[in-house]
Amino acid sequence: MFHVNIVKRIKIGERWKFVAIPRTPKGGPDWGAVPDGLYYIEWYLAGKRRREQAGKTASQALEAQRRKNHDLEGRQLRVKGFEHAGEETRAAPLHVAVARYLTQVETLKKPNTLRKYRCVLNRFLEHFKERPNIDAIANEDIDDFIVALMRKHHMSANTVIHNTIIIAQFFRRQGRLNMTKEVQLPGAIRTLPREYTEEDLTLFLDACDNFEKALFSTFLLTGVREQEMVHLIWSDLNFKLRTLRVTAKPQLGFYPKRWEEREIPIPVQLAEMLREHPRRMGTEFVFPSPTGNREQNMLLRCKDVATRAELDPTRFDVKTFRSTYATRMLRAGFDVRTVQHWMGHKSLETTMRYLVPATEVHDRLDRVILPGSVPERKGPTADGPKLLEASQPTKQPKRR
Repeated sequence: MFHVNIVKRIKIGERWKFVAIPRTPKGGPDWGAVPDGLYYIEWYLAGKRRREQAGKTASQALEAQRRKNHDLEGRQLRVKGFEHAGEETRAAPLHVAVARYLTQVETLKKPNTLRKYRCVLNRFLEHFKERPNIDAIANEDIDDFIVALMRKHHMSANTVIHNTIIIAQFFRRQGRLNMTKEVQLPGAIRTLPREYTEEDLTLFLDACDNFEKALFSTFLLTGVREQEMVHLIWSDLNFKLRTLRVTAKPQLGFYPKRWEEREIPIPVQLAEMLREHPRRMGTEFVFPSPTGNREQNMLLRCKDVATRAELDPTRFDVKTFRSTYATRMLRAGFDVRTVQHWMGHKSLETTMRYLVPATEVHDRLDRVILPGSVPERKGPTADGPKLLEASQPTKQPKRR
C-alpha cells in the first residue's frame, strides 16, 4: 500500500531543509507551526524516496497529495494508463533546459530579442549554477535572485522587472506555472516620454545636409522605428496616396514588431521632400549607406548633426523623434486609436503615455501675474490685455 506524505522545504540559516508537518493535539496537521516555505509531497516506490513540488499553500499540498494517492492506487490495481504512475521523471539539467529554450527563441523571435533573452538567462544560469535542474528552484530562490540583481548588478527597478518577465516565460515553457506570481518585485518607474522642442528641431534641421534632412524629417513626421527606417525601400512609398508602409522583408531577415505590417499617412511637405530625394542606382533602399547597403549608423548621424548644430548630442537619439511624433499627433487632435495604429503599438495604454502636458507654455504662463502687480509689457498680444485686466484687483465696497 502506497502512502503519500506532505513535507515543507524551509530555510534554516543559510541552508534549505525538508521538515515534516507537526500535528495538533487532536492529531491533525498544524499548518501554521512551520515557517513559510514550499510544500512537497513524498512517497516511496521500489524502496526509493520520490519527491514532487506541491505548491505554496496547504490547500495546494492537499490537492497534490490526493492526486498522487489516486495515481499510485491506479498503479497498484494495474489500471491501464497508470503503469508508470509515481515514477520519478528527471528534469533536464538547468543548462540544457536554458539551451533548448534559447533555440526556440532563436526560431520564433527576432535577433535583438534573442540577444536580450540570452543575456538574461545566462545571468540566471550563473546564479543557479549549483542547482541540478529547474525543479530544484523554489519561489523563495527567485526572490533571492531579484535581490541579487539590484544589489550585485545594480539594476534599476524597470530592468529587474523585464528580467523577471523573461525568466517567468522560461519557467512556463518548462511546465512551472506562476513561479514569479508571488515574488516581491520593485515598483516600476513610469518615466515621462521625451520630446524635442520646436527651437531644438529648427536648429537641428538647419544643420542637416539634404540627405540628413530628408532622413530625420521622415523620422519626425512618421514615427517609424530605427530598423523600420533602415529597411525602408522605395516600393513602401505611395506618393499618389501619400502613405508610407512598414512591410516585412524576409529576404533581409527583417520583420515588423509583433509581425504586424502597417500603413502611415504622410503630410504633403514630407511627400514632396521624398519625391525629390535622389534614388541611388543599384539599391532599393530609400536611405542607403554610402556603399548602397543598409544604413546602420543612423544614431551616429543624429549625434553628428546635433554636434554641428551646437546642441547637446547626448540628448539626441532616433527614438526621441518617435516619441515627439506621437506627442505632436495627439496634441494635433488625432484620436488615440488612430495614433496607436500609426505607431504600431500593441495596446492603447502604451499610446496614452504620450498624452502628456505641453512643455512650451511659458509665454502664456508669463501673462498670468500676481494680483496688484503690472509687469512691463514687451509687446502687444491678442489675449494679453484680457489676462492682465482680469488679474487686476477689483475695488470692494467698504464695509460699514
